[in-house]
Amino acid sequence: AEGGRRFVLVGGVKLQVDTAAGIWPLSVERYVGGGTAPDVEGFLESFSSEPWPTWHFRLPDGTRLRHELFVERGGATYLSFTLEAGSGPVTLHVRPFLAGRDYHAVMHENGAFRFEPQHEEGRTVFRPYEGVPAVSITSASHGTYHHEPHWYRQFHLPEEEARGLDAVEDLATPGELRFDLRRGPATLALAAGEARPRAFEAARAGELARRRALGTALDRAADAYVVDRAEGGKTIIAGYPWFTDWGRDTFIAVRGLCLARGRLDEARDVLLRWTSVVSNGMLPNRFPDAGQAPEYNTVD
Repeated sequence: AEGGRRFVLVGGVKLQVDTAAGIWPLSVERYVGGGTAPDVEGFLESFSSEPWPTWHFRLPDGTRLRHELFVERGGATYLSFTLEAGSGPVTLHVRPFLAGRDYHAVMHENGAFRFEPQHEEGRTVFRPYEGVPAVSITSASHGTYHHEPHWYRQFHLPEEEARGLDAVEDLATPGELRFDLRRGPATLALAAGEARPRAFEAARAGELARRRALGTALDRAADAYVVDRAEGGKTIIAGYPWFTDWGRDTFIAVRGLCLARGRLDEARDVLLRWTSVVSNGMLPNRFPDAGQAPEYNTVD
């Protein structure tokens, strides 16, 4: 979020592994008309959601890879790729799909998108549009960036379609990062704005300790809904990915998310944040995006 607004900055990544036996895709894109490219289901050996999403791939030539993904609380998104078995050259290609849009919108091919990166002290930074946060990618030391700008057109977004929203999007890909996995794991940190993410191993250890301290998967899910307001204080998001904080939802949920879990300081912060906007005895029903005035449109 920036200035009270939320943005979609990275729409996904395209993954491919090259070995002596061939070129193997590890990701799937869904396009308009029901088409998907490519089919990687046969390469997926196992998947686990604990402590975060982890995929194990076995390629037809016997090469085995582990892919992990986690989001640091209040920080960057981290990806890692580790070679677990295989002989000969193994090169990973990671092509990010960049957006730079409000989270209620979709992006279409346009001439205003800025593909050129800036290389700043070990990271590659993209600033796609004025007024939109930058996207920085920090990679392992043996990763190399190759500039190959393209548009990928007509991605199909089924969840948006189910809600009656615009469900076709074009995404920009400025180039790809390449890693020789024989030299060690490939790691990436994707961050918004000018923030500098922590080193991968430090972030991994810290996030693992945080998740263990929170407890169960339900506890961790609950934790994700208590967030910081841009203006200060705590609030509760009514739902992901589209909702902001709503008065009714906040004060129904604060008992379970905070009080029942013994997080009384957070409950206090939520109450204090909302008391600053009481009007004629009423709490606002919601805070709109981009810092507009709160809406008082229900009896709550």
